[in-house]
Amino acid sequence: MKKYLILCFILVFALTSVNAQDRDSEHHHYKGDTCKVGPRFAPQAGDFTVAMIFGRGAFLNGGLVVPSSSAAVSSAAPYENSVDTNDNSITNMVGAEGRYYASNRFAITMSGGAIWRHTPSQLAIPAVIDGGGNTIIPAYNAVVEDERIDASFSVGGQWLFNTKNDRLFPYIGFAFPFDYARRSMFEPITIDTNGNLAVNDLGARHVDITAFGVQAVAGVDYYVAKDVFFGFDIKPVAYTYAVSVKTPGPGLFNLESDTNTLSFFAQFSFKLGFKF
Repeated sequence: MKKYLILCFILVFALTSVNAQDRDSEHHHYKGDTCKVGPRFAPQAGDFTVAMIFGRGAFLNGGLVVPSSSAAVSSAAPYENSVDTNDNSITNMVGAEGRYYASNRFAITMSGGAIWRHTPSQLAIPAVIDGGGNTIIPAYNAVVEDERIDASFSVGGQWLFNTKNDRLFPYIGFAFPFDYARRSMFEPITIDTNGNLAVNDLGARHVDITAFGVQAVAGVDYYVAKDVFFGFDIKPVAYTYAVSVKTPGPGLFNLESDTNTLSFFAQFSFKLGFKF
């Protein structure tokens, strides 16, 4: 329910901006590339746009299984979970995109984000018990060290085209995405079921996924006001290569696996943007 309220708020804010800018545009005119006099909707060289992106998240973290300290090393391969056949939602805000127009027709695009979490480890402390079996000082369990990194970045370019509609601007382009994800765990000295100290890990166990690829991009922007637009884009063709490296402990062999993902018209997103 909350995500629908957020989406409604964004739409109301955008429409309010539309009314304000349309009133302002009545007093500001220019002569554009199409030799028509009116508000300037088309981006020009030096303009910068920022858009909120709705759709499926771009972080790649499928197959992030940290090796166990007491069992077999998982063979889970990296999975391109940013491509899915049935799980996409236009109400899910997944990031932001910036575009800088190097000319009236070409824009450099940038998007991405990163998340880092780290929980330091703490050693276990055994209980202090007197001769009568009474607990003087309780035992303290160990805190397992946990580190998580998710990063997704993309750079590319887009060519803009004019149409008979002064507010509608289709574009085609390309993008080079790069993704990195890491999960790391270290279980320090702990207390076993008999109350004895036990050493489970000699060092951190971790798994890393690195992925990169290339994407064709096609989309359209519609300016509802001079500096506010809605957009939609799709990746007609996209290729991603992902490799995971699992390290079960210091001095042990790594387990590597890789995955190739080729998709056609399977990645799309909706945008709400502003021009500066």
